[in-house]
This record gives sequence, C-alpha cells and structure tokens, in this order.
Amino acid sequence: MKAILPALALFGAAALGLVALRETLTGSQTEAKPAIAEVAESDADSLHITASQIRSASLRKEGDGHYWATARVNGVVVKFLVDTGATLVALNERDARRAGLAPENLQQNVNVRTASGRVKAAGAVIDTMEIDGVSVDDVSAVIIEEGLEHSLLGMSFLNRLESWDVTPNAIIIHE
Repeated sequence: MKAILPALALFGAAALGLVALRETLTGSQTEAKPAIAEVAESDADSLHITASQIRSASLRKEGDGHYWATARVNGVVVKFLVDTGATLVALNERDARRAGLAPENLQQNVNVRTASGRVKAAGAVIDTMEIDGVSVDDVSAVIIEEGLEHSLLGMSFLNRLESWDVTPNAIIIHE
C-alpha cells in the first residue's frame, strides 16, 4: 500500500499538468471549478462537531476481572458492576435510598431472576444516570432489597446509548 501512494500522487500530478497544458493550448477561457464542494456560510456551523456533541466514557476492567462503573444516579455517586446479562439496572436498597428511590414507597411487583434465585423487586425509573459526561434520562430499573451486594448496570442503560464496545480492558460507551 505504501508503494502505491507515491505512484498515485505522481499520476495525479501528471494528470493535472496535462489538463493545464490542454487549457493553454486550446486557449479555453473557462473558469476552473473547485475540487471541493462549497458550503453555504449558513450551513457551516452544522458541520462542526464539538467535543460536547460526542461523549464517550470508559468502564475499566478491574483486577477481579469484572467491568465496573461509577455513575451519578439522580446526582448521587453509585458504583456499579456492569452486567450485560441483566435486563434492567438493579439497585440494592442502600444505593436506591441514597438516590432518592425509597423502596417502601414502591410496590414489590416485579419478579426478578438472580443468581440466587427468584426474588420480588420494586420497579422504578431513574431520572438521570450519568457516567463521565455520558447521560441517559428515564432509565428503567428495579430495586432489590435483599441479596444484591452491588448495584448492577444492566441493559436498560446500555441499550439507550448510541453504541458501546467491549475491549479486553474496558467497555467504551458512546452517547
């Protein structure tokens, strides 16, 4: 591939030279057209992509072999175990209370299958979840009062992202 690029550049330069020579010999007075399409000044701003429009975050694999994320849940910092096998974000009782989701105010009407078996959980909606600038509103979740050591970052958050990629050392999320 590296050998082809200089040859293509040489060919391109030769072709431009022939076009210029032809224009000189024929005496053509036509105005050369720009090689790049012009953009109206009013449309130029829409072509600029700023860092605030592309948000990405990295959920690092830690020494235990699991991917972990520190998120703001309704403004409160919560550490999550990333679980792509979990349909929903699952908050343990402690994290739910800190985020303003009191389990006693919610009905235990959701059947959840966990590694420990089936349990009843309360359905909830998290107003805002944010990880390093990547933010998702109105995230479906469950609150599991007993048996959940760490809150789980499930697919109800991940599926709302523009994309996410798994690498050997991190999960990269994109808003």
